[in-house]
Amino acid sequence: MEKLLVFMPCITERAEYIFSLLLRDLMGAELILTDRIEDYSSYSGPRIEYNDVPTGEGLFFQCCSLLQEKSVKPKDCKLFTYNNIPAFFPVKDKRSVLPFDLFAASFYLVTRYEEYLPFSPDKFGRFKASDSITTIGNFLKTPIVNLWVEMLKKHLGIAYPLLEFHEKKYRFVPSIDIDHAFAYKQHSLIRTLGGSFRSIMTGDLKKLAERMKVLLGRVKDPYDQYDYIREIHEQLGLHPYYFILFADYGRNDNNVSLSGSLFCKRIRNLDYRRTLGIHPSLTSGTNPDILQSEIKGLSELLGHHVHTSRQHFLKVSLPYTYHELIKNGITDDYSLGYASDPGFRAGIADSFPFFDLIANRAEKLIIHPVTLMDVTLKDYLGIAPTEAIALGRSFVNKIKAVNGEFVTIWHNESFDYSGRWKGWKEVYPEILSYAL
Repeated sequence: MEKLLVFMPCITERAEYIFSLLLRDLMGAELILTDRIEDYSSYSGPRIEYNDVPTGEGLFFQCCSLLQEKSVKPKDCKLFTYNNIPAFFPVKDKRSVLPFDLFAASFYLVTRYEEYLPFSPDKFGRFKASDSITTIGNFLKTPIVNLWVEMLKKHLGIAYPLLEFHEKKYRFVPSIDIDHAFAYKQHSLIRTLGGSFRSIMTGDLKKLAERMKVLLGRVKDPYDQYDYIREIHEQLGLHPYYFILFADYGRNDNNVSLSGSLFCKRIRNLDYRRTLGIHPSLTSGTNPDILQSEIKGLSELLGHHVHTSRQHFLKVSLPYTYHELIKNGITDDYSLGYASDPGFRAGIADSFPFFDLIANRAEKLIIHPVTLMDVTLKDYLGIAPTEAIALGRSFVNKIKAVNGEFVTIWHNESFDYSGRWKGWKEVYPEILSYAL
């Protein structure tokens, strides 16, 4: 199999990272990087040049300065459209195969460059989807990096017909967040009395009666949907990832008592394929000792170290969040998405290594971007179940078209169809079956 030679005057950590991700991981080409012009000039196989000006034969891609820099500073991206596809970081040399720096633009998106810059956070301290270039450019719902790679692949195929590519396969990764393991069970006496009192004061006697029936063992806790969740996945040969909030009670972190016997039993049962990970609390996001305690506690309960994570409320602070996860032995994180909007926060429908823009190096932590979440559909977008199904299918189509990775988030409490999720019973099974 022929190898693709890439020449650039200076191979930086940034350049090596993005060329390896796009050409090797996404495109499936055998890759050689060189900064020796004599090697490039004498090479008889397929080759491209990433430079300010072309030095000889081969496909030329004009570069901007981003991949040669070491600092993080505001950029004038200059959005435009090329062949009906959004693009930015335009270049002027007419000899360039593309009129924009595809590699720099991809690096900007995948590394979440804009989130290292000063921004106005939402009430949870999160970067807002509305402030992203993907929203401003109207391509948040498009796996733009994957489309750019397909564009690049076509140019290479025309210039070098014998160049081969290893095709990726589409992957579907369903996942379940457990923020509240039970609606009524395993709550402290104070929480139980407080919840009962609120029901009385608000006149919600139906909820009060339900609480009493659950606590007396007459009916099942409405959030105890674990058998059903396992059943609907196994019918399709799927095994979802679970992320459990294993934290002390707090204002925004209010799961049940961690020492409850039923809670511990349920958690162990969910880990039968070792697909259970930590759902770090919002409190742990600013306290590394708490994060370490949560991961250690869950690992001890399961009898093995957990290596997957998803941040509570999808709260990611770059690069701090990922630094702390790496320190605690997390190898794969499933947090990179927006709670407010479905789509591709990093512009890509694939997992990729985290690149730390402060240290200017790639880390071993693998990021699995999230595309679609139940709460986004119902609470943020406020759409009907039929619309949710249609939107889910549209994302499946887009991701299958680029052989990407489709990650969804649902919650155990979303399967309580007698509560606030009434009418949504068909949504998740429909998306599951269509995703396969």
